[in-house]
Amino acid sequence: MDEQRYLVTARKYRPSLFTEVVAQEHVTETLKNAIRMERLAHAYLFSGPRGVGKTTAARILAKAINCETPREEREDGAEPCCACDSFASFEAGRSLTVFEMDAASNNKVDDLRKLREKARIPPHGDQSKVYILAEVHLPPSLPCTALLQP
Repeated sequence: MDEQRYLVTARKYRPSLFTEVVAQEHVTETLKNAIRMERLAHAYLFSGPRGVGKTTAARILAKAINCETPREEREDGAEPCCACDSFASFEAGRSLTVFEMDAASNNKVDDLRKLREKARIPPHGDQSKVYILAEVHLPPSLPCTALLQP
């Protein structure tokens, strides 16, 4: 029997370009300008209520940063091309440069140690490593100092 894979509707129809993101033009324009001017920060913090597109914006930014098509050939000079190998591997979940992690369920000291070990390995080629840590918050029962211990 064929195995059907369940996919949440929000993920099925998740935008894959900055222009497809709705009601967040101020965010998408800021990110596109950073890409165009090659003035990317080493970290971005997306915050806001549930469902506004924080993880979606982070995923599109990761695709645009590692897009193999030169910026001059891309639409708007910043959008990911959606045709290169980097994009295809990211969409298939087998990217070696983009890591998405649910930080709410991976909040133990050992999980952070594994993340630090992964970060030591440099990316291949001219690409950048991107870590998307979704749902970053602490449960009330876990003290902050537990995450900072070596």
